[in-house]
Amino acid sequence: MSTVDFRQLEEKFFLTLREPEKTVLVVPATDLLNVEVMKDVIDTYSKLIKARERSAAAAFFTTWLAGVCGAMQYMLYRGDKMLLDVSLSNLSVQLYKGDHYPLFSFKINEKRFNQVPLVDHDDGYKKLLDSFYREQVTPVIQLLSQLASIHVTALWGQIVYALQAQMEEELAAASGEESRTWINNTYKLLIHDVDASAFGLRNNPFNRKPAYIEHPTIPNQRMLMKTACCLAYCLEGDFGYCYTCPRLKAKDRALKPFS
Repeated sequence: MSTVDFRQLEEKFFLTLREPEKTVLVVPATDLLNVEVMKDVIDTYSKLIKARERSAAAAFFTTWLAGVCGAMQYMLYRGDKMLLDVSLSNLSVQLYKGDHYPLFSFKINEKRFNQVPLVDHDDGYKKLLDSFYREQVTPVIQLLSQLASIHVTALWGQIVYALQAQMEEELAAASGEESRTWINNTYKLLIHDVDASAFGLRNNPFNRKPAYIEHPTIPNQRMLMKTACCLAYCLEGDFGYCYTCPRLKAKDRALKPFS
């Protein structure tokens, strides 16, 4: 019997059992592999966020898709033996208007689960992660890259950053050393044991050392730098680069207001 915390999945990873109000667009997640459907989703979202380039909307959408990847890691960190099915066939993409900006959520169509083998737990996790990225995530990233004329590594960077930040939060909230060891070992399965081919790349995008910058307002504390630019500077207005953007030079970062 599963003990999935659906409230946590919704609050942290945008997976939900509910249909939102002020819906703009809803499509089965499997339809994201259809060029025309993906184009409609990204172009509709692009207009709502006032992106000057389709690539910016693609990068921003990938940060929402990272929530599905984060949900997978969340279940693994918990050591769940029954994992909620978050494959494209069991999700619907929901774009809706929030109070301040448009939002995406991924509706869980059916409460169905995949069982992790009890004998070789790590091997079961590795196979599940390989299948999840190879069959569910990578095809979406590849099509999005082609459609929006943005390199796949820039899109993978949004997911890598999200999962690195998630892991650090999990470690900080861990109850003890045993829990921290489990989290670290589980993340290592993703970065060391999933073959690069599952991501359609020569190298596993998660197998990289995190980069940090000094926190501007808290002494002796570091902040995780983004893995790739999210292209927020391509939105209308004078937003510019994020404070943690890897494109921002140190001297320019020092002059940028932090919020």
